[in-house]
Amino acid sequence: PFLMRDMQKSCERILEAIKNNEKILIYADYDCDGIPGAVILNDLFEKLEYKNVEVYIPQRNSEGYGLNTESVERMKEDGVKVLITIDLGITAVKEVADAQKHGIDVIITDHHLPHAEIPKAFAILNPKCDDYPEKMLCGAGVAFKFAQGILKYQEISGGWEKWLLDMAGLATLSDMVPLLGENRALAYFGMKVLRKSPRPGFKALLRKTKIAQEYLTEDDIGFMITPRLNAASRMDDPRRAFELLATKDVADGEKLANHLSDINDDRKNLVKSIMRDIN
Repeated sequence: PFLMRDMQKSCERILEAIKNNEKILIYADYDCDGIPGAVILNDLFEKLEYKNVEVYIPQRNSEGYGLNTESVERMKEDGVKVLITIDLGITAVKEVADAQKHGIDVIITDHHLPHAEIPKAFAILNPKCDDYPEKMLCGAGVAFKFAQGILKYQEISGGWEKWLLDMAGLATLSDMVPLLGENRALAYFGMKVLRKSPRPGFKALLRKTKIAQEYLTEDDIGFMITPRLNAASRMDDPRRAFELLATKDVADGEKLANHLSDINDDRKNLVKSIMRDIN
């Protein structure tokens, strides 16, 4: 992970925030790349037993993609000191400048191509902006490298990060990045962990779709799991997908799996209706 140019700087800032009990905000995209990436960092902070952290996922329809001025103002009012973006931020020049002006250190983790002007963030983790050898990581793949970096920097890894590979693999397959190089490793080992994942919400979603976890395939992810997770932002609130993947509660997982399956059915019916109207 330290082949990413700003990795050490980013790790040091997070550990400083933990030491000083500064508020950290994880701001993730609303799709099946950003949401698993948010789960990765949420799990990491739980592992580090750090509580002063919050996850925010913007509404697709009312807020749109990426950082927005209103959310930056709310961060200032809420006393956020460190903002970590997931799967977004590399084009948010004005919003990042506003955050930095308010005393919020912005760590961008993204995989999209930058525009001519790059945001003046505290740090940028994006393989398309530095010499990191795997240029085609997805957003959650970059978040996984960040988690890996923090664990290595603290020398507390012990191989625990392998349990984050389910989310990195899920996002790598869902975001349809080329399955070559490091992406192929993340997808391959991610599938191994997904077949054993103890996440109650994920297991409930598999039961709902009548998929045997130990025989889970890449097609199951692409055609059964990803659409239900993406339905959250398209038909309801993207946070429901995050909660499903992050929850430790079996009853909550069951309820969220039912809800996401129901709204995905609504989405499919709506698409059929639109297609009938077009024809």
